[in-house]
Amino acid sequence: MRRLWTRAAVVVGLAAALALPASAAQAHDVLESTNPANGSTVASVPASIVLTYDHTPIAIGTEILVKDATGANQADGPAQVVDNNVSQAIKPGAPAGTYTVVWRVVSSDSHPIEGTFTFTATAAGSGSPSAAAPAASPTASAPASQGSAVDVPVWAIVVGILVLAAIVALGYFVRRALRATSEG
Repeated sequence: MRRLWTRAAVVVGLAAALALPASAAQAHDVLESTNPANGSTVASVPASIVLTYDHTPIAIGTEILVKDATGANQADGPAQVVDNNVSQAIKPGAPAGTYTVVWRVVSSDSHPIEGTFTFTATAAGSGSPSAAAPAASPTASAPASQGSAVDVPVWAIVVGILVLAAIVALGYFVRRALRATSEG
C-alpha cells in the first residue's frame, strides 16, 4: 500500500510541476493608452480610435464597439491589430457627442481582457454617414462570433490534459494495487 501512495504522490507531483510554468505566463497585457484619451474632449469625431498595449494582443476575438450617446455602434468594420496597437475605424459622419468605447481583446497570454473608456466629440465626423452604414452591418457581427472560440486559454487546456493524465495514471496504479492485494 505504501508503494501505491508513493506512486500516486509522484504522479500528482509531476502533474503539479508541469503546471507551474503555466502560472508564470498568466500576466495579462496592459492597456497603456488610448487615442483619444479617456475622458478627453476632441474637436470632431476621429476617423479611428487606437488602443496601445504593452504587448501585441492576439487578433482573433478582438472586438471594439464605439457607442454614441444613443447607444448606436459607430464602429466601421473589424478592428485591426498591428504590433501592440489595436485600431478601430469609426463610421464617416458619426454624430457629435459623448462616446463610450467598449473593447475586448485576447491578451498575448491567450486570456481575454476587456474594458471601457469615454471621450466627447464637439463636432460630427467628416464624410457621409449613409455611405458607410450598409457596409458596416455584416462586419459588426463577425468579431463577436470569433470571440467565443477563444474563451478558454491554451494553458488551461494543457493543465486540464495533465490533470486528466494524472487521474488516469492514479486509477491505473490503484487498480493494479487492488488486483495485487486480491491475488496475494
